[in-house]
Amino acid sequence: MRREVEERMGLKAVDIYGLSEVVGPGVACECDEAQDGLHINEDHFLPEVVDPETGEPLPPGTYGELVFITLTKEAFPSSATGPATSPRCIPSPAGAAAPWCG
Repeated sequence: MRREVEERMGLKAVDIYGLSEVVGPGVACECDEAQDGLHINEDHFLPEVVDPETGEPLPPGTYGELVFITLTKEAFPSSATGPATSPRCIPSPAGAAAPWCG
C-alpha cells in the first residue's frame, strides 16, 4: 500500500513514531533514503535498549526492550515498551547523526 500511495501521489512516504503524552516533534522518523528504520530525535529523547527481564541496559546492536528517557519534557518520564517491540539501536546505516532503531 505504501508504494502504491507513493506512486499515485508522486511523493516519498515515511514512518513517523510519536507519543501523544510527550513533547513534539515526535519521537522518531524514518529517513526518506533507506526507509528501513527510525531515526530517534535525540535532542528530545535518549533511547536505551534494555533486557526485558532484568531492566539492565544492553550493548548497542542487541535486540531488547526499547525505553525512552525524555530530555525536554519535565516531570513526565515516558517509555515505549512491550512484547510487540523488540528493536535494536545502532549507528545510522544511512550515515545520519541520529541513532537508528529497527
